[in-house]
Amino acid sequence: MGLLRVIPPLLVLTVSLVVILLFIALGQYAQPSADDFCMAYGVQQRGLWSHLWAHYIEWSGRYSGNAFYAIYPLVFGLLDGYVWMPALLILALIVSFASFLATLFRTRLTALPVLLLSVCFVAIYLLVMKHSASSLYWLAGALSYLSANILFLFTLALLIKLIDHQSACEPYTLLLYMLVLLTVVGVGTNETNMLMLNALWGLAFLIQLRLDRSKLKPWLLLLIVTLSCSAVVYFAPGNVVRESTFALRHDWSRALGGSLEMGLWTLISWLTNPLIIIATLLTPFALTGLSQRSSRRFNISNKMLLALLLFTLAIPIGLQFPAWWAMGGWPPPRTVDAIFFSFMLSWFVFVAAFSMRFEASFRLLSAHSDNALSRAVIMLILSLGFCLAVLANGQFQRARLDLSERAKPYHDYLRQRYALIDEALAKQQPFLQVPAFQQEYPRSIYFNDIVPNAGDWRNACYAAYFGLRGISREGRPSARDD
Repeated sequence: MGLLRVIPPLLVLTVSLVVILLFIALGQYAQPSADDFCMAYGVQQRGLWSHLWAHYIEWSGRYSGNAFYAIYPLVFGLLDGYVWMPALLILALIVSFASFLATLFRTRLTALPVLLLSVCFVAIYLLVMKHSASSLYWLAGALSYLSANILFLFTLALLIKLIDHQSACEPYTLLLYMLVLLTVVGVGTNETNMLMLNALWGLAFLIQLRLDRSKLKPWLLLLIVTLSCSAVVYFAPGNVVRESTFALRHDWSRALGGSLEMGLWTLISWLTNPLIIIATLLTPFALTGLSQRSSRRFNISNKMLLALLLFTLAIPIGLQFPAWWAMGGWPPPRTVDAIFFSFMLSWFVFVAAFSMRFEASFRLLSAHSDNALSRAVIMLILSLGFCLAVLANGQFQRARLDLSERAKPYHDYLRQRYALIDEALAKQQPFLQVPAFQQEYPRSIYFNDIVPNAGDWRNACYAAYFGLRGISREGRPSARDD
């Protein structure tokens, strides 16, 4: 019986670690592209703060998201630093989720159930995300979106601590300063995180307004900070410039219809994903065991469950609206992945709350149940199903194939290109045409590249960064290069 209890979590942990290590290993072959070179060159020419201000005025109001991917190359290097970025973000995501769980259940950050659930959560996110190339391995995308997810989880952990300190009448000044700082930075990462923070602090304020107005001041401050920072993002002059490039922007009917239609489509696709289904079934077993080790007691009502469920189901629809409003069409895949993260987090919080609310009605959920053997067998079956779902997952299969066959040739090809650039500079050759890549791209990590048209904006940024007057790639221009 003891071995039967150990095998299921060991299986889940093992296969989740395989996923984590696979995506970290792929990061060793990732390369900068597109906006990475534009931002790096702008910082070279104008200086960090001058270029960030120009970027705010000319292109985007995401002040902290822009700052992250402008500062990162200064610390780690644009070319060599790429190999560290996916590993740092993945590990930070695990730590931030563990911090949230440990705070919620009042247990140690290093407790085995906390680490198991954190690794499993991140592995599922990596496997269900729509486009790992732009969401994890592209500097501009990853540091604007994944960093926001990490900050949001730490914000949730500190929010819980603030509630605890207020309930115990303990000082919370330092906590409040940290929450204000996280909110200021978080709102400026991207619009998806901005909306989630507005919802978080708006709901917290309304709940506290109803429960105890004498403790309302910190929640009012956080809401004011959130709204103020959101205004800084939304009313940025650069947003007007960027949105002017989209012909179908600011169409209410199109934005509402697109958000509803595509939001429902993505919701159904997520809820019918085998990994999500099996993880949902495993969550009650994992969370009830964790809650039994916790000193916190949860008072979950049916109204709370219903409100959490409705909020969760509304996430794919509501968070798509900004992209449809600004662009008049589908949000980019990295935005969909950010929306999925918010949905996934809220969904598993709902499942956990549901299982704890009705734990007494389901004897199999109790670790001390007389049906311990049945519980262990069910967990073993679900764990095996989880392993099979991971191995059959398309993202996993593609990443595995890329790591074994496609990533290194593409990495070597770009290293050879950098050598050609160095040679051209040494010969004072201002224009350069480089060979085209003749093999299949590693789609897990490949996001963008220069094109045959030397006048394309990507080529212009690329050439300027390396000190050339122009660069192009062999081959004929195609629609795919647009």
